[in-house]
Amino acid sequence: MQEQDLSKKSIVAPGELRVVFERTPDGIRLQSLSDTVTDCEFLSAWSLPLFTVKLRHCETKEEIQLDADSGWGEVAITSTADGAELGWQQARVAGLQVIVRVTADSEANALRWSLRVENPASQWSVWRVVFPQIAITELDPDAKVFFPRAPGEVQKGLWRREFRHHGLYPEPWTTMQFMAAYDEHRKTGLYVAMHDPNAGAKDITVASSPEERTVTFTFDHPAEAMGVGGNGFVLSGEAVWQLLRGDWFDAALIYRQWLRREARWYPELGPEGRADTPQWMRELPVWTQAWGDRAQVVSKVKAFAEYMDVPVGFHWYGWHQIPFDNDYPHYFPVKEGFAEGVQELRQAGIYVMPYINGRLWDMHDRGVEDYQFTSVALPAATKDEQGQPYEEKYGSKEADGSPVRFAVMCPSTELWQNRIRSICLRLFDEYHVDGVYIDQISAMSPKLCFDKTHGHPLGGGHWWVEGYWEMLQSIRDRMPEGCMLTSECNSEPFARWFDGYLTWTWQHDGQVPAFMAVYGSAIQMFGRAYGGGETKSLALRMKAGQQLVFGEQIGWMGPEIINEEDSAAFLRQMVRLRWRLRRYFYTGTMCRPPRLEGDIPTVRADWKWREDWWVTTDAVMTGAWRLPEENKLVLMFVNVSDSPVSARFHFDGRQYGVEGQQVRVTIIDQEDTLETFVSPSDFDRELRLPPCTAYAWEVCSMR
Repeated sequence: MQEQDLSKKSIVAPGELRVVFERTPDGIRLQSLSDTVTDCEFLSAWSLPLFTVKLRHCETKEEIQLDADSGWGEVAITSTADGAELGWQQARVAGLQVIVRVTADSEANALRWSLRVENPASQWSVWRVVFPQIAITELDPDAKVFFPRAPGEVQKGLWRREFRHHGLYPEPWTTMQFMAAYDEHRKTGLYVAMHDPNAGAKDITVASSPEERTVTFTFDHPAEAMGVGGNGFVLSGEAVWQLLRGDWFDAALIYRQWLRREARWYPELGPEGRADTPQWMRELPVWTQAWGDRAQVVSKVKAFAEYMDVPVGFHWYGWHQIPFDNDYPHYFPVKEGFAEGVQELRQAGIYVMPYINGRLWDMHDRGVEDYQFTSVALPAATKDEQGQPYEEKYGSKEADGSPVRFAVMCPSTELWQNRIRSICLRLFDEYHVDGVYIDQISAMSPKLCFDKTHGHPLGGGHWWVEGYWEMLQSIRDRMPEGCMLTSECNSEPFARWFDGYLTWTWQHDGQVPAFMAVYGSAIQMFGRAYGGGETKSLALRMKAGQQLVFGEQIGWMGPEIINEEDSAAFLRQMVRLRWRLRRYFYTGTMCRPPRLEGDIPTVRADWKWREDWWVTTDAVMTGAWRLPEENKLVLMFVNVSDSPVSARFHFDGRQYGVEGQQVRVTIIDQEDTLETFVSPSDFDRELRLPPCTAYAWEVCSMR
């Protein structure tokens, strides 16, 4: 421990952000966190401790919890040249120390935190560390909270209603490592993040407490070597609290700036986007999916592609003889005619991507028989603390009516890496598919595996993603040129190894394209679930319109949609406009979506994601993408309602990085040029948007 500072309070003030620490008799607490310009206090009176350390006794399994603000034998706050160092020492667990270092980044108005736990006690194991955690007071009745569910979500007024959302990152409901709370009226807010370049496992939670008018953000890290005495803990990367002068988009830009610089999973981008993704995949505008053998799917998919009259991706389910969600991973032999069907589709200009699962082994993997699970797979399955394999069920049934029980396989094991690689390479080499969809890898949380024979740290850490990185790289190294890989959902740390993510969980109110603001052009997104129901035509327009402006590849509906005249016509309009604008999405950068002024109505439909699933959006959806090297910009406007909408739009070229005093605006739809005009780079325009219609402005600087 460093020499104790005799003062009870310590202030660290990076730029316009100010934090005050206070020494208590047996701890250290946060007294204040504020914006010094707006005089806005962020910290709730109902405060959380700066950290919580949870330990477990290796023999008795007794658990103790140590909070930063109480229960310590010795504490210290010591000023440093760029911030402060805070120290805690504990008597009950002999020699246990926690050291937190906070660095002031005045240029960014940010606090950057590191934390380590030194634990020399061989009888005690550090089990979990909760850090950072903060309780934010109500900034305004209309203040908003951003959290990273699916593409990102914004909720207003959480301080006055019950709300809780959490997930063990990385998974599709916590896809990135940042959150934010902000007041747009006062232009103040707080960005709270883990900048962890290793993508270690962590529970990320946002929760409200209406009685206290508080919203809490917490990051709970399961430790490496859980259950091993004297294991200690070092925070991977750094925690960041940064003053936010904007909204969710500005928060995404903060995260993107860090990500591109340090994250181990961010793909390499060149002048034309991501060079290791095939050109056809970067450009693809639409997907369809179907189940069955050649006779059941090929003619329907070809008719879909002929109607769209653009390149089409086809996600093929049920190509194998085993039932779906049963007898995994024994996908071969294939159904009769599969190879011929692949070739017929490819000859029609359709790109074929079959389904496999990348996580699961059926525990009765030949009908009701334990064929290879116990003899082959069990040693490589993830195990809980009692040494039992983690099991999952998905509603599928064995021949005797019992539920299919799956073991979750450990990605760090050679057996599982070899098995998935061999399946993928056989599909590429023998059946000449264009891509393989490896289900669940980017869709499910890590399992805290306790099998010592696997060679990874027990429990937490970043070994889980690294196992998949090794597996996927071994596939990419050997797959034929022009082929690609995709997975379910959009957990971020696999982006370097997948060429596409399936966006079927993007189904919520309040969605914003934060993921695309961060990852636009780095990985292609595709695949909303298009359900039925009485409002299915409106639901289709809402989803397809949102996919267009978000920059996703459109679709993942069944090919029979072309038989529904109105829905098919709208879908084709979105697809063909995206095809016309395709270069913006694989080479460009997402910009802030245009904000329209006026009385913009909303629409509401049952998206039928899980039974009844009602979603509300604006009737007019907007998006913006930029080609920085060419000083070009596209703005998109989609009226998904069945009524015309009028609005006013103020364009400021400086906001979009379009240089020059004048701009040329070309208004286009999916087929034609509708209008061209030249204007100063700062202007207002009245928009009249016909029902069920999309068009785009291509904006070029006149310099």
